[in-house]
Amino acid sequence: MSFRLNPFKVMRAVGIVAIVVYGVVLVTGYKKSKVTTTESVTKDMKIRNKDFYKSKDYKNNLTLPNQVVENNNEAVAKELEQTKPAETVDLQKDSDTSKQQTDSKVADKNKKKEEQVKLEMQKQAQQKLAEQKQQEKSKIAAKQAELKKQQQLEAARKEQAAAQARAEAARQQAREEENKKAREEAAKRARENAKKHQGSKKYIQVASVTTEASARGIAKKLGGNFYYKKTTVNGKTAYVVMSNMTDNPNTLKAMENQAKRAGSGYMIRSVGK
Repeated sequence: MSFRLNPFKVMRAVGIVAIVVYGVVLVTGYKKSKVTTTESVTKDMKIRNKDFYKSKDYKNNLTLPNQVVENNNEAVAKELEQTKPAETVDLQKDSDTSKQQTDSKVADKNKKKEEQVKLEMQKQAQQKLAEQKQQEKSKIAAKQAELKKQQQLEAARKEQAAAQARAEAARQQAREEENKKAREEAAKRARENAKKHQGSKKYIQVASVTTEASARGIAKKLGGNFYYKKTTVNGKTAYVVMSNMTDNPNTLKAMENQAKRAGSGYMIRSVGK
């Protein structure tokens, strides 16, 4: 908490102090002038002490003849006549001089105090400005720290969300792999069960030709259940047109009917695997 001076209060206090000092100076000057005047007067006067009757001079004067007393009185009178009069002191002039000197001193003091007040106010203004700059720097630093903290929190949240996404993807992949493995296991068991319950597979051999074009045309005419393959018979290349293998009698019967509807001249026979 900074202390601020009130210029008006300071000037009022300075004025009061100046008046008090001025009064003290006047009183002191008056006393000094009074003492100086009194000293100058007492130097030219012979003042008897309170116990003058006990002094030797007094006792001697009592026994001196009248002529001696008169001579002493004349000597004293001559001394008084020869003595210069005491210098007069102009109290008003001394008072005015003292007043001027006091006013000058008070003015100097007031000027110095005003300068001190100005310097103090400048120092306070500079200090206040420095405090404001420091507060602004502190605010900026606090904002930067808060922004950095928010960025760190945001980065942490993103990292956590990414980690959760990766974990979820890993779990999903694991579940998919487990499901795939389960499906493969189920399919494998189904194939094994089908193999256990099914009989031998059979197929229909429709023809055996020497050119691939002929074999392709026959397979195309018979439909999707028939195809041809290249083979060697007695060292010669041959193309055999045949049906898909099946263990289902109904499917085998349908393929035989399909071969018969395609036209005559084909050799149809069932061959066990």
